[in-house]
Amino acid sequence: MFTLLMAWGYGIVLYLFYLLLLRLWKERVETVLVGLFFGSLTAAQFIANKLVDYGVGVAPAGTVIFMTNVAVLDAMAIFYGRQFALRAVRLGFFFQAAVAFAAWAASVLPPPVWFADRAAVVDSVIAPSARIAAASLTAYLVSSTVDVYIVTKWPRLHILMRVYSSSLVAQVVDAAVFISLAFGPELQIIWGQILVKWLQIPLEALLIYGSRRYVSALTGKNSQQASSHS
Repeated sequence: MFTLLMAWGYGIVLYLFYLLLLRLWKERVETVLVGLFFGSLTAAQFIANKLVDYGVGVAPAGTVIFMTNVAVLDAMAIFYGRQFALRAVRLGFFFQAAVAFAAWAASVLPPPVWFADRAAVVDSVIAPSARIAAASLTAYLVSSTVDVYIVTKWPRLHILMRVYSSSLVAQVVDAAVFISLAFGPELQIIWGQILVKWLQIPLEALLIYGSRRYVSALTGKNSQQASSHS
């Protein structure tokens, strides 16, 4: 559980950094949110190769950033509506595919002889297998789409209920699709990822709840009005 609390701490640090960026570019909050969404997706993809024992289950290290990524996605859906968030999801898919292709391309370029040993280590980090990359992209697209639809389905429902319900379902979909496609239907691994992600949903909910008035003040938008017009 201590590792999970550490992950919460890292998530809060990222959250404060996000708020600083929103403050610095308050005239273009929607652009900053999209940038944070793409950036956190890429970061999660590159550190996902390391598995972490959270005490309650094993999950990729990218889970920490992934949960803040989901918080950014839900914020876009809540403040700018379903269609805006779905466009970001689709763009994120092609962005991630381009990043995966660039990583693969870098791994197949020949290194100098004196760098060969180090290159092998670098390649193991930046170039996931085609199966892992395909599984990651598919799980991302399906789970993010499910998340956006649920979080915008009932705009008059309390924001915490919307975030909890969307994330509870979306994280099950994400873990089940990714693990099944990448490694086969290993129920123990799937359940471990689901449990770790579920235990981080309260952090995601608090991030969005704590920032709603802040973002509303910067944008002049009401979260319920934005979602109701999706």
